[in-house]
Amino acid sequence: MTLTSDAAAIELNETLASGHDRLWQGLGECGTWWSGAERVAAIAEARQALRCELCKARSEALTPAMVAGDHDCVSALPAPAIDLIHRLTTDPGRLSNDWALRVIDAITEEAYVELATVICVQYVIDSFNRCLDLPLRDLPLAGDGSPSQVRPDGVGDVGAWVSQAVDKSLANVSRAASLVPDTEILWREVVQMHYSRGAQFADLVWDRGLSRPQVELLASTVSALNECFY
Repeated sequence: MTLTSDAAAIELNETLASGHDRLWQGLGECGTWWSGAERVAAIAEARQALRCELCKARSEALTPAMVAGDHDCVSALPAPAIDLIHRLTTDPGRLSNDWALRVIDAITEEAYVELATVICVQYVIDSFNRCLDLPLRDLPLAGDGSPSQVRPDGVGDVGAWVSQAVDKSLANVSRAASLVPDTEILWREVVQMHYSRGAQFADLVWDRGLSRPQVELLASTVSALNECFY
């Protein structure tokens, strides 16, 4: 991959680094369904998943259901939440609707969406550091407060595993976390920071370190490697 210039490469790194600083602390703030301390524990759990013997054994099996056992966990989060974190981190391509419904039954779909969103944002930031051979960030500070547990209006069944905004003008990826708007903001920022560039998405030429064709080449390659159906 060739950036448009050395200056553009430096600008790209600085822009992403400052954006990650803001997002990282946002992950530690009190959410709508999980407290700040629980969200920080989830981040620690996601990192632990990469060293989990159960996850390793399942990833090598024909199907995860063939391998029973307990995760090597580092938190006091509920067992279904730990399973969500570990499987989303280590084997997302083989998650099933039946499995998701069991987790949702145990922790509610709102808690499922918020936790999944936190882990997805965390994974992007940690992967960025790993790819550049940088040390992982310290865990974010846990914010104060209690989750409001307020479900937003304008959400419903749109054919996904969880309720989402029913506004059909939104792309599916954009509204994936819309059941928990306060946390969805973090996901939307990640998408715009690394990929869509907001309103400039429709332009083939934009003011960032990577050109639009370069972004699409990387995005399609990563999607193929991750077996993403999009």
